[in-house]
Amino acid sequence: MKIYIFILLTIVVGCTSQPNKEYVQESELETVTEGSHSQILKKIVPVGVWEGISRSGAEFKVLKITPDNQHSLTSYKIASGMQVYKKITFANEDIRCDKFNCHLYTRTEDERLQLKITLTEFIGQDYLVTEAVKLASGEISSLSYELKTTKEKSTPERFIAKESKKITAIVSENKKGRFGYWSGILEVSNEEQLKFATLEYLPEQAATFTVYTPGFPFQAIMTFDPEWLKQSDGELTTKLEGAPFASEITLRYQMWNMIDGNFEQRFERYPERLIAHGNFRLYRVKSPEDFKPPKWLKSMLEKLE
Repeated sequence: MKIYIFILLTIVVGCTSQPNKEYVQESELETVTEGSHSQILKKIVPVGVWEGISRSGAEFKVLKITPDNQHSLTSYKIASGMQVYKKITFANEDIRCDKFNCHLYTRTEDERLQLKITLTEFIGQDYLVTEAVKLASGEISSLSYELKTTKEKSTPERFIAKESKKITAIVSENKKGRFGYWSGILEVSNEEQLKFATLEYLPEQAATFTVYTPGFPFQAIMTFDPEWLKQSDGELTTKLEGAPFASEITLRYQMWNMIDGNFEQRFERYPERLIAHGNFRLYRVKSPEDFKPPKWLKSMLEKLE
């Protein structure tokens, strides 16, 4: 009987002395040291560029993680034709990662408010992003959007390099009316990803309708002759030539500085077959100075903060 009890105690002690492997792994994650933090950062937030569109505020977002520890998130105002933007910076020590998310702790561009950016990987190296700002009142304001990884220069950088001089010239000559340089957000039906669209529409010239897809290094360029436009019930409809993205668009000038529209893509040989469709909203691109709030409004906003 004594031998039996001794064997039983030996088994029990042996079982309780085995380490809990899952618990150890969790503990290692929670007690990350300075040396191992960079390894986790490299694994979960690799060096690279991500871009996407936030519906809230109509901004084109570009996240850059660099090898020299000079990281940034830049928000380009789409209605300005990417001419107006704000940029926040952060470093490795501002990033905390767990098994599911990475949290970036920094401040807004003016350094006044605390900002937390959460990255959740959901497809390959793409991220679902949530920005949360703690207001002076103590309330939390948040917004969410998707970021697509890109191996090339970001869409705003490529756009600015190619279009900035043209925009400046067009804006100075076309401040009212139907003509001008327009930019905004396009949505394809049954797709979650938002796209950036522009319309270059000048008198006595072929108009150009261009669509940029975040994470994709090329753009879809389509043109139409203003003489093709057909007017009906306040709408202007025309066929498009060029990239196989859309074969027809409809424009509605809701206000002099805004266009609501929709597009369709149909088989050329079988026009009754609808391939894709969606809608867009474009804003007249103005001078960057026009986007600055007047002094009285700026003072009021500062008091509210």
